[in-house]
Amino acid sequence: MTTADMDIIPVVLSGQALLSLRESGHNFPSAVGEVIDNSIEARANHIQIITEEAMKSRKKTLTQVSFIDDGEGMDDETLQHYLQLGFSKRFMSEKTIGKFGVGAKLAGLSVGMRIDAWSRVEGSEQIRHVFFDLEEGIEAEKRGDKVGIYPPDDEPLPAHLEVYFPEGSGTMVTWSKIDRVSDGHGRSTPDHIRNEMNKELARVFREFLSGGIRITVDHTDLKPHDPTFLRKGTWADQVLTEELARAGGESRAEARHFHGQVFFNEEVKVQGTDHKIRVVIALAPPEILRFKGAGGDAFAKRLRIPDNEGAISFMRLDREISYTPVAKLFPAGIQTKDRYIGFEVYFTPELDRMMGVRNVKRGAVPADELRRTLRTIAESVIPKARDEIDRVWGEVNRDDAVKSGEHAPITKALKDADRTMPKARVKQVPTPAQQEREYENLAKDAGRNTTEEEKAAYVQEIKELPFVIETVDVPGDDLFQLTHLKDQTIIRLNQRHVFYQEMYEPLQLLSNEGGTGTGPNVSATARRAIEAITLLLVAYAKAESMHETPVDQYKELRKWWGSFTEQYLTKIKDVL
Repeated sequence: MTTADMDIIPVVLSGQALLSLRESGHNFPSAVGEVIDNSIEARANHIQIITEEAMKSRKKTLTQVSFIDDGEGMDDETLQHYLQLGFSKRFMSEKTIGKFGVGAKLAGLSVGMRIDAWSRVEGSEQIRHVFFDLEEGIEAEKRGDKVGIYPPDDEPLPAHLEVYFPEGSGTMVTWSKIDRVSDGHGRSTPDHIRNEMNKELARVFREFLSGGIRITVDHTDLKPHDPTFLRKGTWADQVLTEELARAGGESRAEARHFHGQVFFNEEVKVQGTDHKIRVVIALAPPEILRFKGAGGDAFAKRLRIPDNEGAISFMRLDREISYTPVAKLFPAGIQTKDRYIGFEVYFTPELDRMMGVRNVKRGAVPADELRRTLRTIAESVIPKARDEIDRVWGEVNRDDAVKSGEHAPITKALKDADRTMPKARVKQVPTPAQQEREYENLAKDAGRNTTEEEKAAYVQEIKELPFVIETVDVPGDDLFQLTHLKDQTIIRLNQRHVFYQEMYEPLQLLSNEGGTGTGPNVSATARRAIEAITLLLVAYAKAESMHETPVDQYKELRKWWGSFTEQYLTKIKDVL
């Protein structure tokens, strides 16, 4: 050894480097996914996750997470290297889920300061153990001691976890000294973390779950979550089956599959290359589409529909590595209805560079050639899926007349309020025949004319009201249309108008959520806003009725008001 050799210093200070590497970009669900990857590669059929919690500073927190699988197990040499960054028997392989040898190690240290692993291979009675404690490593480094991983020992399994370890081969990994658990948005309560973890794991590993691999979290088997609604036995199938049973007054119902509609499922060549990918685009079934505006209600959230808006699922060797929108991919931008469209891209590891795959298997940034390929497909297929959504919603509207009667509570309240208010002065009084024709037209617009009996009942219902309000489909720029029948004014609110679509309807949906918003008074505020907007229209209608010839006097005013409202809402947004 030369003098120069003696002056060499370590390339990496292990403890300090590992502290930095804790910022690896993982949230808790993605970190857990790295351990599951190893179990799948070890040919495990059942992977169990056991979480433990305790009270700290008057708050519940996760204290330990354990992973137990029935895979092939690790011999002593492999077990010792299991916790070594960069070690992998599959290093840079293009045939396996993992390839860098860092995933599970960084994942564990991103959550807690200590990782323990126990493993047994087939034919052995011994369960061997290794560990790495980052706190101890940092202290050893400060003392000038070597930081590393000791050879396997015979430390027994934790007594309370022995029952979960398989009788044959298998592995158990525990994360402890947990100090960094969140869902990516800063929320860290154990119940919330578990819920988010279950949702993400059910989607990320949906292909394996559908194929028969079991992943159990705290004694409950995960159901695969499929954004395309093509796989059977999914979370959506379970929720829909339960909901239909409940609606039918049944305590239980036979499991059903609610199949999505396939719009594209083909292997395609990436533009300018010889590489191929498989693209699947599918639409949620009618039982999930339901009706326009339902995509954000409590039932939709339970089905995880809002999460899917514009998201592209990139599937590497059948394991999802990214689930997020890709800029400028959807034609005319991402629309609210796109949450019902499942979009999957399947590829093999040889395309990792083109996909922008990172070593933590979180996120994908497609190269230009791939973006162009996907955009070409999206421009052709997405509009067709959107048209089908509109078609289904249109049928539901016509069949169920969903908009009819939505203003009934406020029109009844107006009847009482109007007794003590000035009376209309309209002189353009329609004849009885004209008035009957107006009622028939309104019944048709409101979808209340399926039978003569239904139409007659509707007309009888509205005849004595001073104001009748219906949401209808009206071509043109009018925000609303008014029809004055002497002592009664009919208000047709135009659901095509941008004011209705961007303000009135979202507020109405929020008011129906029953307090599931971000604040305790969200629903009450929304209900009052709906009341206020409706009464604003009524007040205007009342003001018109005070003129002897309101149609002649105010027809142009209404038209310009509607036109300017639409223009301002289109031109001015997010300025406050």
